[in-house]
Amino acid sequence: MTTIMRMEANQPAPTKNRRSRLWYSLLIFLCMIGGLTAYFVLTGWQSSANAATLITINITAEVADINDPGNVLDGAVEVGDTIKGSYTYDSTTPDSNEASTVGDYQHSDPPNGIKLNVGEVLFRTDPSNVDFLVEIVNDHGDPASDNYLLRSHNNISNGPPVTHIAWQLDDPTLAALSSDDLPTVPPVLTDWQSVFGLTIEGEDFESGSSYLIRSHVTSATKRGGE
Repeated sequence: MTTIMRMEANQPAPTKNRRSRLWYSLLIFLCMIGGLTAYFVLTGWQSSANAATLITINITAEVADINDPGNVLDGAVEVGDTIKGSYTYDSTTPDSNEASTVGDYQHSDPPNGIKLNVGEVLFRTDPSNVDFLVEIVNDHGDPASDNYLLRSHNNISNGPPVTHIAWQLDDPTLAALSSDDLPTVPPVLTDWQSVFGLTIEGEDFESGSSYLIRSHVTSATKRGGE
C-alpha cells in the first residue's frame, strides 16, 4: 500500500517533465524557423539592394574622326565604324566634390567602368585597376553650362594600346540637368550637344606615336529597363 501511494504521489512528475521537454523542443523549432526566415529575408533584401545600386547603360556610337599619324591602330578602326558598349557605375557612390554645382563620383572597384567594342577590338577599363569617374555638372562655370562626363584612366585592350577613354556631353542652355546628383537613368541625347563626344586615346610608348578616335553616341539605354 505504501508503495502504491508513493507511485501515485510521484506520478505527476514524469508528465511535467514531458511537458517541459515538449515546450523546449517547440521553442527550439520556432527559433530555427524564425532564424531561417530572418536570414532569407535579410539576404534577399541585401541582394536586391546591391543589385539596385549598379547602373549599366548600353551605348552605340559612330566613329566620326581618327587622328593616327603613326599608324598605331594599323587600320583596326576606321571612320564610320560602329562602336557598341556599356558603362557601369554605383548609384550610391558619394559625391567627392564640395562644389554645389559639380558632382564627382569616383569608382575604384569592378564591375564599374566602361567597355567599348569596335569590330574585333575591345577597349575597356582595366578591372584589376579601376579608375573611373562619372562627373555631373549643373549650371557651372562662366559662361555656365551643364555637363555629363565619363573618364576611365586605367584601360586595357586586346589590340592597340589604350590610355584614356572619355565621353562628354554639353548643354549651354542649362536645361539638361536640375542638380549635380548622380543619375540612375541614361542621358537623353536630344537634350545635349556632342562636341567632344566619345573619345578613345592610346600611345605606343616605344615609338612615341599616339592616336585619338572621336565618335558620337547615337543611343543610350539603361540595361534591364528604363
